[in-house]
Amino acid sequence: MRAKFASVLVASVGIVGSLLAIDEREFYHTYDGFALPTEVQMPEKEVHPSLWFDASEVKQVLAKKDADATAKEYWQNLNESEFLLADLPPVPKLEDDKKIVHKYYGTLTQVAAYNGLMYQLSDDAKKKAYLAKATEALKRGYAGPLYQLDPIIKGSAVDEIYQGVWAQNFAAAYDWVQPGLSKQDDEIIRGHLIEHARYTYENLWSWAGSPHNHLSKPAWGLGSTALVLSDHPEAKDWLTRAVKAANATTRYFFAGDGMYREGSHYYIFSFINFVPFLYHYENTTGFDAFSYYQSAFEWPIVTRNGKGWMWNFEDSFIRPYPSHLVAKAFLDTPTLLHSKAPLSEVLQWNYQATDYSAFDASEAKSGFNYTGASWDYAKALVEYLCYDPSIAAAKPDVSPVQFMKSGQSVFRSDWDFNDPKSRTLIFHGVAEADNHEHYDHLSFVLHAENQMMSSDAGYTRKSYGEPMRREWYLTDEAHNVVLANGKAPVDVAPNLAPYSSHRFVTPFFSCEIKEAPYAEGGKHRRLVAMLDGDKYAIADFVALPKAGEIEVVMHGGRATLTSSDALHEWRYSNDDYGPAAGLRQWFWGKGFKAKEYEGELTYIKGDYAPFPYLKHSLQGANALGLSLLDPVSDEETGVEYAYERKSESAVVVKSEDGAEWISVNTNGAEIGESVWKTDALFSYFNAGANGIQAAAVDCSKLRIGKDMEFELNGSTTLALRNGENGLELYFTVENPVQGVARYNGRVYRLDLNNSGMLILR
Repeated sequence: MRAKFASVLVASVGIVGSLLAIDEREFYHTYDGFALPTEVQMPEKEVHPSLWFDASEVKQVLAKKDADATAKEYWQNLNESEFLLADLPPVPKLEDDKKIVHKYYGTLTQVAAYNGLMYQLSDDAKKKAYLAKATEALKRGYAGPLYQLDPIIKGSAVDEIYQGVWAQNFAAAYDWVQPGLSKQDDEIIRGHLIEHARYTYENLWSWAGSPHNHLSKPAWGLGSTALVLSDHPEAKDWLTRAVKAANATTRYFFAGDGMYREGSHYYIFSFINFVPFLYHYENTTGFDAFSYYQSAFEWPIVTRNGKGWMWNFEDSFIRPYPSHLVAKAFLDTPTLLHSKAPLSEVLQWNYQATDYSAFDASEAKSGFNYTGASWDYAKALVEYLCYDPSIAAAKPDVSPVQFMKSGQSVFRSDWDFNDPKSRTLIFHGVAEADNHEHYDHLSFVLHAENQMMSSDAGYTRKSYGEPMRREWYLTDEAHNVVLANGKAPVDVAPNLAPYSSHRFVTPFFSCEIKEAPYAEGGKHRRLVAMLDGDKYAIADFVALPKAGEIEVVMHGGRATLTSSDALHEWRYSNDDYGPAAGLRQWFWGKGFKAKEYEGELTYIKGDYAPFPYLKHSLQGANALGLSLLDPVSDEETGVEYAYERKSESAVVVKSEDGAEWISVNTNGAEIGESVWKTDALFSYFNAGANGIQAAAVDCSKLRIGKDMEFELNGSTTLALRNGENGLELYFTVENPVQGVARYNGRVYRLDLNNSGMLILR
């Protein structure tokens, strides 16, 4: 992480070895995440099975296998698992290659888990064989070099992040086979689980230099072990430490609105541990731990693109969100995503409305699935256990435009799935964290025409430790940011997101302004506006204390690029991520010069290649730039635009037919043409076939034609259009504003407060 904040001195974060160092540092307590109660609940009595289901539910778990196509697929995957009745791999030696060691423990623990589950669910001749195989694997325990190897060495074969998954595999396996074990075998297996629990308990806080996933993943594994061995006298201490350690992560890396600051890759990588733990905690104690994590299960839906994917901000690849795995935990839970339906139904819809084809294609080529733990995670087992086919699906019915407190803003046209005319732009301004952080303040990404368009460069080629990650993917210019002397904006203070204002949502115009400082002085303000649910205008305002190099960076995704004057055309071929399409990017600003560069881009691990990107640059202390993003299908040509005027304080452009105007104006004076006039910071005017649509951001005066005029005594953001019942006037103000409106020969007194809509007739 680059530990820089404007006008704030922050000590660097070092490796911490004590219990209190991480958990008591003020820096890790000033974000607004969430936490479970540290007064933990323990099962009244240790009962087996109980982690995933109890003995009375076995028939119910088995019965759903034919309920629908998804259940049938999951049941088939479970029965065809390579781990069922598999020969155990040979115990590795200390000197063996780390891949051999890693795969050994992943295989061993999955053999135990898959066979343990099938022992519970089978009533055929294989039942005894499943028990024998699971028992054989469990009795191995962690034989081999695990306790001899250091898990915190980069790329360690026994990294603690994988040990958390192995622990949960073994815990579930023991829970399922315990009723069939001999006393001797039971004692042997419990001994192995106790040994590893003590090992994790003693080392947990020293395994991570900050409360990131290397702390929480083994913590969730320890928590599951504590619950399956709940009669052990140390189990409550194990669970307490597990909860406190996981809380350190959820309090600092998660926001209160559910956003995860390590990015979607590490969200899913953590999801595969915290979901089993939450089920285990609730099933064994009755404590509703899921409710504390609710926002974390909503965030991936709030920010999903038109294919249901999570984005590749920070150290991340794009990811699907398997939300159906937690749907049954929220059967009667209200949600911000729907006015009536429970969260369970929205989670079910999200899964059904997610395109997994890119991830399936990647797995077929590489052998790696989307979880980040392909050698360790019992994916088919968890999918079958968690999926509830009885839950209905409900598409969100709230506004598709969402502004998150954490700093991510979603400019989405609709909630439709796989619709080429759906658009989603994420405006990203999240407070920096100290792990897997990228320099991407006020950046954006775009998905339209069912294709990834304006994109972040991503995480890396294949793995965290590659030199290319630091040489390119972590650099400032690998993101759609505005650089001042080569550097992106930073936090104003630790754990505080960039300032947001002018948040405005209407059916045809939405906008927001974010602002962030540069570490060496000055600031960047960026306005994003969605125009009629189809195009995006992006205005950049930069002010520096002295002249320097200002660069507006634009990445177009996996595209070819053709440039001519103000128009830059990005063309996409039909690939795993979407169909052939185009993005017409217009850029206007006095003094800027465009230059094409080449940089790598990775959406999914291993699928990397160089692609063009642009820098619009100038030398100076101030800059004003206006971009227009116009996505088109492969057959569409798009609208042509031209300068009407440009200066250091204003840019005015219009469409070729004169029906559409866009302006940016920083000096507060009125500007305009014969059909419109305003003092707005940003304005948009369109006189199309459906009548007039117009918007003005931060204005006090607006005139359109001869019959429409607004005069106000304070800053107002307006949007208006012709409706069936008159002129629809939408507004938002930070402070009460009074004014006068003249429309169709009538005069109206305006008293505006907060946000709302009026109809002028």
